[in-house]
Amino acid sequence: MMTSRLLLAGLLFAAMSVASAQTPDNKIPVYKLDLRKVPDIPEGDAALVKGEAGSTPDRFFLENLYMLKPVSVSVRAVNPGGVVNVKLTKTKWTDVLREGTTGADGQVNFKFRTQGEFQISITSPNPGTPYKMVVWVGKDIVPKSKPVFVPKSQFKGSAPTKLWWWIGGGGAVVIVGILLALVLRKRKQS
Repeated sequence: MMTSRLLLAGLLFAAMSVASAQTPDNKIPVYKLDLRKVPDIPEGDAALVKGEAGSTPDRFFLENLYMLKPVSVSVRAVNPGGVVNVKLTKTKWTDVLREGTTGADGQVNFKFRTQGEFQISITSPNPGTPYKMVVWVGKDIVPKSKPVFVPKSQFKGSAPTKLWWWIGGGGAVVIVGILLALVLRKRKQS
C-alpha cells in the first residue's frame, strides 16, 4: 500500500515537472512578417525567415490580405533528413486549416488565397532543427471579363429586334389580364 502511494506521488511529481517545463501557449512569442521586394523574386513581395525549430513552436502571422492576392508559404529543412512540421491557422492556433511535414525532398509548400490574416506555426520533434521559410504574396489577380453594362452607342442589337421584345412582352401582359378577368367573372357568376 505504501509502495503504491510512493509510486503515485512520483508519477504526479513527474507529470507536474513536465507540465511546468512546457511554455504556456500565451507566452509563446508571435512575430509579424514584413513583406518587401526581394531581388531574386521578380514579382510580388516576400518575407524571408531563418530559424531553428523545436518542441516550442515558432509562430508568425501576416495581415491585411485579400482574396485577389495569391500567397505561397515554403518551408525547407536546411539539413537533409531534417523534420520540420508546418501548420497554417486563421484565428486560433489550435484550429489548423492546413499542415505538412518536410518530406524526402526536405520541403513543404502551400499555395492559397485568403482574406485578412493567417498564421504559421513551425515545430520539430528534434530540438534545434534549422529551417528556412519564404512567404510570398503576389500581385492582384485581375479577372479578365467584359463589363456588364455598356453605353447605348456600343450596344449591339437592332432596333426592330428590341421593338419585337416590347410588343411580345406587352402582348403577354394583355393576355394574362384577359384570362384573369375571365376567371374572376366566372367566379362571380357561380
